[in-house]
Amino acid sequence: MTPFGFSNRAAALVVGLFAVGYLVLAFRMPEFTAVEVPVQPSTLPRWLGVVLLLLAGLLFFQRGEPGEDGEQVPAAGASGTAGAEAAEGAEGRADAAEIAEGAQAGTAGGAVPAASLGRIPDARLELAAFAASIAAYILLFEPLGFLISSAAYVFGASWYLGYRRHWANALVSVGVPASLYFTMSEFLDVALPTGPLPF
Repeated sequence: MTPFGFSNRAAALVVGLFAVGYLVLAFRMPEFTAVEVPVQPSTLPRWLGVVLLLLAGLLFFQRGEPGEDGEQVPAAGASGTAGAEAAEGAEGRADAAEIAEGAQAGTAGGAVPAASLGRIPDARLELAAFAASIAAYILLFEPLGFLISSAAYVFGASWYLGYRRHWANALVSVGVPASLYFTMSEFLDVALPTGPLPF
């Protein structure tokens, strides 16, 4: 079951093209030569672009659902081992469907809801909501500072995606941005926005 209408390879090609364009822009960033600094302004963007390109490659070669990317699925009545495996898979899917119907007995008509990332059934609207949240994070990055804006974004995204251990979510949402902030500021001499915080 795939919540989106495109395959892994199609998504990988789009992400790969974006990563290539991002790398081109990152390598065009001017170097800071006034004083010697351990990290240039283009260092982090270049590494992020390389990582994104590698992830796109992994996604391209990841095996998808049966029938995806033009893969032929053997018919249920096919002879030989392939036919037997298909029949067993069909029986397993039927059993899983019965279990799901039993679990959803309290819902109207026993219908199983479509797969979604969080709380919006339509995957396109959900992607738009995530894009809007990233835009809000970018807009609030400087006024609120790196620590507050990053902690709020990580906590909100984790809660939206269904993570219910709020104490662990709060620890990760504060701990990871704090570790990144002090690593960048103390060891790499990279100035990040502080916002209303005194440090």
